[in-house]
Amino acid sequence: MADLTIAIAGNPNSGKTTIFNALTGARQRVGNWPGVTVERKEGRLSYQNHSFQVIDLPGTYSLSSYSLEETIARNYIIDESPDVVLDIVDASNLQRNLYLSTQLIELGAPLVIALNMMDIAEEKGLEIDTKTLSVLLGVAIVPVVGRTGFGIDKLKATINDVALKSPQRRRIQIPYPHEIEEEIQAISEELANRSIAEDRLRWKSIKLLERDDTSINKLKQIKNSEIIINNIEDSIQHIETIYNDTSGAIISHARYGFIQGAIQECVRETKVTPRDYSRSIDKILTNRWLGLPVFALMMWIMFKITYDIGAYPTDWIDYGVTRLMNILNGMLPESMISSLLVDGVIGGVGAVAIFLPNIFILFFIITLFEDSGYMARVAFIMDRIMHAIGLHGKAFIPLLMGFGCNVPAIMGTRILETRRDRILTILLNPFMSCSARLPVYVLVAGAFFPTHAATVIFSLYLFGIVIAIASGKLFSKTILTGMSRPFVMELPQYQLPTVRSLLLHTWERGYVFIQKMGTVILVGSIIIWTLGYFPRNVTLSRDYSTEREEIRIWLEQKTVQIEQKFKESVTIGESQYTSTMIPFEKSESYQLLQSQRDSLRNSILYQYDEELTNLQYAEMAETMKQRWIGRVGRLLEPLVAPLGFTWREGVALFSGFVAKEIVVSTYGVLFGVGENVSEESRGVIESLRHSGMTPRVALGFLIFTLLYTPCLATVAAIKRETASWKYTIFSIGYSFTLAWLLAFIVFQLGSVFNWVS
Repeated sequence: MADLTIAIAGNPNSGKTTIFNALTGARQRVGNWPGVTVERKEGRLSYQNHSFQVIDLPGTYSLSSYSLEETIARNYIIDESPDVVLDIVDASNLQRNLYLSTQLIELGAPLVIALNMMDIAEEKGLEIDTKTLSVLLGVAIVPVVGRTGFGIDKLKATINDVALKSPQRRRIQIPYPHEIEEEIQAISEELANRSIAEDRLRWKSIKLLERDDTSINKLKQIKNSEIIINNIEDSIQHIETIYNDTSGAIISHARYGFIQGAIQECVRETKVTPRDYSRSIDKILTNRWLGLPVFALMMWIMFKITYDIGAYPTDWIDYGVTRLMNILNGMLPESMISSLLVDGVIGGVGAVAIFLPNIFILFFIITLFEDSGYMARVAFIMDRIMHAIGLHGKAFIPLLMGFGCNVPAIMGTRILETRRDRILTILLNPFMSCSARLPVYVLVAGAFFPTHAATVIFSLYLFGIVIAIASGKLFSKTILTGMSRPFVMELPQYQLPTVRSLLLHTWERGYVFIQKMGTVILVGSIIIWTLGYFPRNVTLSRDYSTEREEIRIWLEQKTVQIEQKFKESVTIGESQYTSTMIPFEKSESYQLLQSQRDSLRNSILYQYDEELTNLQYAEMAETMKQRWIGRVGRLLEPLVAPLGFTWREGVALFSGFVAKEIVVSTYGVLFGVGENVSEESRGVIESLRHSGMTPRVALGFLIFTLLYTPCLATVAAIKRETASWKYTIFSIGYSFTLAWLLAFIVFQLGSVFNWVS
C-alpha cells in the first residue's frame, strides 16, 4: 500500500514542531525544499497498519504569496494534494490562528485541526466548545497539548479517519457579503467558461479578487487572458467603490468576521480574572532596563554550565582517546598505516570528539531557550539596539541562530522583508560564534585560562555580538544605507518544554556535528596528517636521542646524590640522637630527613619531566617544520608572526577555513604525528601548554578565531543567498582584516602595557 501523506501547517509559535516530533519521534530527516534553502523536515508515522509520510511545512500566517514560506506551503498543498492537512492552531489565540484555517477550508484541503496549547487556554480562563467549533468549520478538531502528549493518540486516529475519507464531513464556505459573493460567482463562471479546471474555482476566484500575484501570473499564461483579467479588475473596482477599501483588506475583514462569530459561539471566558503568567514574567525579562542585563546573565550562565559541567565528560573522553592512542601504539608495529590510524584518524577526529559534551550542552540550553519562548524575547530586547544599525529586532533572530551554525542562520535571513536587510544581516552573521568555534575556545581557554575559562568563552560570544553591532553601524552608514521596515513582533506564551522535546531537538543539532566529524573533519585530519608525515627523511639540527640520554643520566646522578646526602644526614643524626625510649628510625628527626629527601626527589623528577617534555616538543616542532606542513606554515608565518603566532598557528588557522573544528584536529595531529619520543602521549590541552604559546598570544588567537574568514560552507551560503561575488569577497576580506588588526593590537600593545602575562 502506498504511503499516505500528512502536511503539517500552522502559524509560527503554534507548536508545529512539537506536534511533528510527537507524531514522528526519531523517524525524521532534515533537508531543503527543492530549489530553495528553506529547511524541509520529513518524518514517518505508522498507525493501524498504515504508513504516513509527515511533511512539516514552513510556519505561515496565511496562504498568500508574499513570502517564500507562504509560497512553499501553498504550492505543496495545491500541487502535491496531501491526504491530510494537519493545521496546528494555538487554542489561546484563536482569532489570529484560525485565519490560516479559513484559507485551508476555502482551498478544500482534507483538513484536521489540532487545537494545541489547551492548557495555556485554560490558564487564560478560556473554555472552548470544540464540538460546536468543529460543526461550524466543517472539519475535525482535536484538542491537544503537544508539550505533554495529551490528545496525541486521538489526533492520530482522527488523521487516519480523514485520510481514509471516513466519515465524510459537511463542506462549508466562508460567507462573504453578497456583493463579494456575486463577483466570486461571476469570476468562477468565467473561469469555467475558459475551460479552466473546475477544482478549486471558488479559491482561485477569491485569490484573483485579492490581487494575488501568483494567481494573476498563472492566469496570464492562458491564451487571450486579457479580457478576463480586465473583467476581474472591474469586479475589484466595483467592490472597492462600495466598501472604500482595498479588495484584499475587505476579504480579510470578512474572514475575521466569520472567525469572530465562531469564537463568540464556541468560546466562553470564565468570570475569574485569569492570571497571565507570560505577562508577569515579561515585566522582568523584557523590562527596558533589566532586559539586557538579564540576557547577559543568561548567556554567562549558559557558558558557565557548558564549560564547567562539560569539563567532566570532556576529561573522560580526553583520557580515553589518549589511552586508546597509547594502546594502539603499543600493539601495532611502527608503519605508515599505524601512524595514519593513530595520529591521523584518532588523533585528529578524537581531538574534536573530546569537546562533544560541551557542544551538546550548548545545544541543549539553546533549545531550552527556544522551546520555552525566551528566544523570541531576546529579539524583542535587542530591537532598540538593532535600530541603531538600521535593522529591527527580527533581524537578531538569524544572528542568534548563528550560535548554532552560521549556514542555516544565513539561510534564515529569508524571513526579512527587504534585500538590504538580508544582505546586512548576512554580512554580520559570521561574527556570531558558531558551535564549530566552541571546541577551539574550550581547548585554548582551558589550556591558558583554566580558572576563568567559562568567563573567557562568554566574553568571546559577547564580543562577537559587539563587533557585529559596530560593523552593522558602519555598513548601514556606508555600503548599505537606509532603515529597515517597521514590524510587529509576536511574543509566544512561555511554556515548560518536555524532556523528550529538548533531547530530540538537541540530538538533531548534535547529530549534524557528529556527521561532520565523520566527513569533513576526518578528511581534513587525514590531509593534515599527510602533510605532517612526509617527507620521511629529515635532518635535525640536534641529536635529541643523545640529549635524552644525558637527561636520564643526570636524573640518575641526582638521585644517587640525594640518596647519599640522606644517608650522611641519617648517620650524623644518629650520632647526635640521645633518646633511648624511641629508635632513631621512628623519631621526628628521621621523618624530617625523609620528607626533605622526598621533596628533593619530587623536585628533580618534575624538572626531569619538564626537560624531557620540552625536548620532545622541540624535536616534534623541528621535525614538523621540515615536512610539508612546516613548509606551508613557513609560507604563512610572515603573515601571522606580528600577532605572536608561530607557523603551527598559521597552519591551524589556514585549515580552519574549511571548517573551524579542523583547527582543533590540526593541533591534535600536529601534537600526535612524530616519532613517539615518549612512552606516554599527552592530551592536546597539555600539549598546547608546552608548545610555547603564552596567555597573551592565546587571547589573540581566540579573538582571531572568533572574527576571521568564515568556513567554506558559510562562504558558499553567503554567495548563494546574496547572489553576489562582491558581497562574498567583501565578507571574507573584511572579517580577515578585522581579525588580524584586533589580534595585532592584543599582542603588540599587550607587550608594551603588559596586558595578560
